[in-house]
Amino acid sequence: MRNNEALSAILAQMAFLAELKDENPFKVRALANAGNIISELPKDLADLQASGEIKKIPGIGKGTQALVKEFLETGIVTELSALNEGLPATILELREVRGLGPKKIKQLYDALGIASLAELEYACEESRLVDLKGFGEKTQASVLKNIKSLMGNKGKVILPVALQEAEDEGEALAKLKGVKRVEQTGELRRHNEIVSSIDFLVEASGEVLEKAGFKEEGAAFTKRSERGLTVRAFTASAKDFGSRWLETTGPAEYVKLLGPISVAASEAEVFAQKKKTFLQPECRDLGIAEDDLIEEKDIRGVFHLHTTWSDGKNSLEEMAQAAGELGYEYLGVSDHSQTAFYAHGLDEKRVLEQKKEIEAAQKKFPKVRIFHGIESDILSDGSLDYPPEFLKNFDFVIASVHGQMKMNRADMTRRICGALRNPATTWLGHWTGRLLLGREGFDFDLDEVLQCASDEGKSIELNANPYRLDVDWRILPRLTELDIPIGIHPDAHSVGGLADTRFGVWMARKAGYTPAQVLNTKGAEEMEKWLRDRR
Repeated sequence: MRNNEALSAILAQMAFLAELKDENPFKVRALANAGNIISELPKDLADLQASGEIKKIPGIGKGTQALVKEFLETGIVTELSALNEGLPATILELREVRGLGPKKIKQLYDALGIASLAELEYACEESRLVDLKGFGEKTQASVLKNIKSLMGNKGKVILPVALQEAEDEGEALAKLKGVKRVEQTGELRRHNEIVSSIDFLVEASGEVLEKAGFKEEGAAFTKRSERGLTVRAFTASAKDFGSRWLETTGPAEYVKLLGPISVAASEAEVFAQKKKTFLQPECRDLGIAEDDLIEEKDIRGVFHLHTTWSDGKNSLEEMAQAAGELGYEYLGVSDHSQTAFYAHGLDEKRVLEQKKEIEAAQKKFPKVRIFHGIESDILSDGSLDYPPEFLKNFDFVIASVHGQMKMNRADMTRRICGALRNPATTWLGHWTGRLLLGREGFDFDLDEVLQCASDEGKSIELNANPYRLDVDWRILPRLTELDIPIGIHPDAHSVGGLADTRFGVWMARKAGYTPAQVLNTKGAEEMEKWLRDRR
């Protein structure tokens, strides 16, 4: 839904520029909210406009409706040009630097004339931010570190963005005259969590690709997509398609280990020639071969989801209904706990009120077992943010770090292990706190935490949110060695977020995981017993 994506980006940009120019805060908030709402609409804006449904969407007022109409009719929003007046176009680059909001960016521009990433990096290197109010040496060092990280990640995207782009680019390639076959390859085919280029293997000649705007660069033909991502097309004939597909899928280390590859029409022929079992593409990074890899259909239910009781976008009943429609036997509701005031976390009174709503929803949706849990904040001393007796009210507890992420290595290790030793803890949630292409995980002794989880018989979640995918799939074999079970949890904040479970399944497949190694492949009764035995 390109219309939704494009207008959402425009509204976010307008909100930023309006705040930069000290415009009415209500206007800024309205633009930002409208952008968020439009980005999550299940239908294309053009269809909603044509049917008149756009008028019934909460948060999309008459002003936004006018912007939608203008955008759909002309492809632009004139108000954006007005907001851009008087500001260098490069100032938008600064939005990408983590830790810099409109107020700080305005301060940098007004005081130092900084209006681009290059200027900001130079200013940090020259220590010019130190004397600015609200900055100082630590903030300057953090800004510089984030710039370096941003520049290093330039052109990279998380997996779902790459998949969406690949769908459009693949369709365009398939329509070219002279193209007989198109297949995804490279990082995308291996389902890597971060993708640096959108790669295809195409049964066609290079001339066909050049006519379509591709340029020959080394072994591939390349171009830029509409989003500015690198698209690479490798050519092959029907005769060598299989051998070329294996080579371009990679990774290079795996291909090198196989040794010389003979011409083959299919990958299966290559593996047969090498007298090796066919290895699924996503398993080739670690080279782990399993006959019974986990699949999406093996997931019988999901945990770690948020509702309107805290910071979710859908009600408890809506989430239960969606889970049933997806064929799940159960779901585990785990809204934020009382320390997470920023996410409307539940105090003890609201927890008991939610319990009653869950009981009522259970009667309405008898085919979906609803487990009542909580995502409890791990406090700085390693304790959870409810008294031990109160924690017994829950069917399960996901213990997560959400604040004070810059603790030193020793203290963070003690903190996490403290939570794992708590009898109420069922799962350790998004254990490093990382955000892909956005935030590094916090520092702790990985070996000590894994050993602690093993000793305490606790589970660690594989958070399937595509911005997290935490535990990292490269670490999963170590969990297997220590007999630490995992749950693949979507960390869903909306009905649509339940679908993120697939990304977690793909990461588990990369580590060679089978259904038996994932807890939520159990049926409802078996899952209930497993949870009850650990309470």
